[in-house]
Amino acid sequence: PGGAAGPLHEAALLQAAALGCHQARLPPPSSALLPAVLTVLGSVCSSPHSCPPQRRLMLRLKEVVDKQRDEIRAQAHEIVCKSRDTEALQEQLNRFMSMNEDLRHKVAVVQAQLKSALEKKSDLEAVVLQTQREMSRRTRTDPPHQGPGKSPAHCCFSKEELQQILQERNELKTNLFLVQEELAYYQRELLNEERIPSFFLDAMKSTIKKQRRKIRAKMLGTAEEPASWDAAASPGRLLSPTPLICSPGSFGLWYQGSSGDPPAPSCAGAWEIVDSLETHPEQEGERRPAAGSPDTAPPPL
Repeated sequence: PGGAAGPLHEAALLQAAALGCHQARLPPPSSALLPAVLTVLGSVCSSPHSCPPQRRLMLRLKEVVDKQRDEIRAQAHEIVCKSRDTEALQEQLNRFMSMNEDLRHKVAVVQAQLKSALEKKSDLEAVVLQTQREMSRRTRTDPPHQGPGKSPAHCCFSKEELQQILQERNELKTNLFLVQEELAYYQRELLNEERIPSFFLDAMKSTIKKQRRKIRAKMLGTAEEPASWDAAASPGRLLSPTPLICSPGSFGLWYQGSSGDPPAPSCAGAWEIVDSLETHPEQEGERRPAAGSPDTAPPPL
């Protein structure tokens, strides 16, 4: 036992030193047990021969101290983890608070816009109501003058009336064009003062009649009328030969643009002036000097 007492005393001293170092970190129950442990260790060290019961007690106290130290470490680790969780929750709470503030600001802006929209709506309703009252008052004071048996829904033209108006307008444009051609011919004849044989004049008259029927049919988009149309339309008009006719290709363009203003007599862009020599080659010998003269163009009215 004397040889074993030396190591036992050293172990007891080391244990006492360790307990002294961990005294500040021990919980209150363990700190209360520390004086008793030191007393036991002192008695063990003072006695030359330590008995087995005291040794067992010392080992038991050592186990209790180790167990409490492990519990303290576990609790410290748990406290650190909870502090980290608390910090994360605090950051999330701050983020939620900032989002809530932004949402409150947006709600305030939307409420202001809604309020202004409601005010504008009320103003517009008031204006509309006032306008309706004014219109009703004017209707009562000044009733509309309508014909018998006609309602305001029938104050416009019907489709048949519009078609008739367009047909009359096309006829007027056609007659105007024919009159302009005839007037241009008379002007050229007055300037040229040429002598034309009677048989040649009759042939020219028949040719002019045919050309006028073709012009009228193409400009109005209808079938060509019989030869008695000119006599019935203008019984007292003196028909004279005219060397100017419109080419067939130009009637479609004029008829498509007939909704606008009628072309001017002196405008050569809308009509293609064709010499009658192209339609009657047998008259080329007689009409060539007249076509080449500078007075063929109609003078301005």
